[in-house]
Amino acid sequence: MLLEYGNVICGPDWIIDEKIPLGYSRVYYVYNGEVHYSDEQCRTCLKKGYLYIFPSASTYGMKQNIRNPLQCTFMHIDFFPSILTELVEVQVDRYPALKHFLLSIAESISADDIKLLHAMVDVFKIYCKEHQFITSPESRISRLLLYIADNIGKKLTVEELSRLAGYNVQYFVRIFKRNIGCSPYQYITSYRLKEARKMLRTDAPITEIAKKTGYNDIKSFSRSFKKKFGVSPTEFRNFYVSQP
Repeated sequence: MLLEYGNVICGPDWIIDEKIPLGYSRVYYVYNGEVHYSDEQCRTCLKKGYLYIFPSASTYGMKQNIRNPLQCTFMHIDFFPSILTELVEVQVDRYPALKHFLLSIAESISADDIKLLHAMVDVFKIYCKEHQFITSPESRISRLLLYIADNIGKKLTVEELSRLAGYNVQYFVRIFKRNIGCSPYQYITSYRLKEARKMLRTDAPITEIAKKTGYNDIKSFSRSFKKKFGVSPTEFRNFYVSQP
């Protein structure tokens, strides 16, 4: 799913400091700029002419040299059910078809051809999977992630999920954490709040969003949302500003 997009030259105040995993991936096709990236596993500088797919399930930060700002085509994409825990770096010149495709995406953004853009992003996701830039969890876990997504408004238990996967509870928790990087409970909570963030960008009432994401009352939803994101659902809706 495509969440945000643009062709940008970042302003002097641009900085990324994600202390909580986003649940979706930033995607940059870099044209120019000096940008320093860091996470728990690596430190690197973004390179001109490279495609970057940033982690959806890990924290990271970026800052730029304001005298040489980041210039890129960016997209925020939910690659669900794939979950990225590490930075993906692709030298685009090695993939001529990809280069032309990314430039076509940039042109679609400039032309504000939203229908075409969404269709191209769907193809881009397929391309990334076929070239193993991103990978999916093992099949049983992938099916469970889809099940969770389809039933996010309902009560979900570890016992139910382990039964559906065909494992005993203890083994299921271990294999889930090995594939996803967190416990089933943590994943369900994170997924619910990720979906709530998406819905808060619409005009849907907050009480309806709480119900659709599995919360019995607005107070527990607001408490959980603020604990994860540092602001209430109302504050997020009123003051959210998209960043590349």
